Amino acid sequence: MKKSKKFATKILMVLFALSVFSLTGCGQIRDDIEQVDTAVPSEFLETEPKSTEVQSDVNITHTQEQGGGTSSIMRAYSDREKERMEELKQSYLNETAKPEKMIQEVDSPEAVTEGTLCYIRSTGEYYLPDKELTDEELLEIIDCNFRIAVNSQGWTQEKIDEADQRDRAIREEKIKAAGGISEDEAIEIARKAMETDIGETAKELEVVISSDYTKNGRKLYLFEDDGVVYYSVHFANKEEVIDPEDFCHYNCKVNAVDGSIYEANSIRGDVGLYWDYDDFIWYEH
Repeated sequence: MKKSKKFATKILMVLFALSVFSLTGCGQIRDDIEQVDTAVPSEFLETEPKSTEVQSDVNITHTQEQGGGTSSIMRAYSDREKERMEELKQSYLNETAKPEKMIQEVDSPEAVTEGTLCYIRSTGEYYLPDKELTDEELLEIIDCNFRIAVNSQGWTQEKIDEADQRDRAIREEKIKAAGGISEDEAIEIARKAMETDIGETAKELEVVISSDYTKNGRKLYLFEDDGVVYYSVHFANKEEVIDPEDFCHYNCKVNAVDGSIYEANSIRGDVGLYWDYDDFIWYEH
């Protein structure tokens, strides 16, 4: 089956630019389920939901009573799960990893399906299956926690936009004060890095300009990580329809102050509609 460039690019932007959703249980703030696509303000990244703070080390599991229903026992994250959770949280916040789907939700502990990760709405807790959690399951928990944190603060689209613009202005001031580079310069630096990293395939790609930013006279997402302000430059196939094997997206994060490559990766070939962290190829610069 041919891949649509527009569809694939939409997935790219959802994957690389964090999205905020109203979700039943995990942060629902109104009855309609309205999707909001946005670059996430920095305020969200430091927030943990109160309802899940007590679950940082321990989550509930359940066993069936003889008379039906459930009784609670405690199942702690393993040390390995804790380590992987921290790694995946950073990947999630850095737009390089997202869950393939939203976490399953149930109304009460009695509705838990044994062996299936879920979020229990009535208690605000997670049921953890009695096995090591997969990357997908950990990402679903991280994603749910994030949504709870966002919506618990009463964020609206207007507030999100205001916070995003405020954060952007602060970062732009840092770039200006340091005599940094422009968006156009970042695009050219990223293009040269791409030619080095993926060779002839680079000729088949073009830069992806976010429509969310062109309306404000900008071209690229601008983020900050560990004190480094960087432009996130995306390239995707030029052709509208391509064979799955020819599919390629390249992302390059360019330090907005000194023009160095902060991080670069690509995803290529027939990877299907849902991408996993392991599908990405990372490049050293």
